[in-house]
Amino acid sequence: MAHVSVVSAAVKRLEGKVAIITGGASGIGAATARLFSEHGAHVVIADIQDDLGLSVCNELKSAVYVHCDVTKEEDVEKCVNVTVSKYGKLDIMLNNAGTCHELKLHYVNP
Repeated sequence: MAHVSVVSAAVKRLEGKVAIITGGASGIGAATARLFSEHGAHVVIADIQDDLGLSVCNELKSAVYVHCDVTKEEDVEKCVNVTVSKYGKLDIMLNNAGTCHELKLHYVNP
């Protein structure tokens, strides 16, 4: 029986925590949002991909989406304010958002 309680505690180790995940609409951010939610966290998905962000939110037990361009300080401030207003606190801030520019590689044939 002790094994079951240890497993249950591990599964909900983020119970009641509040997390903002930037770039949470896709890729690593979306996977992290799902994992945090499974562990009991309230998740705020902050992204510029509105449709994807809302779609991930709809999958999760306790989540909200906030449009947030992390290159704009006012968007980040708004996201934090929305989070604290809704949940009363902020425990985790996962800064995952990023962009990828086309990389041109030049290979030299020996």
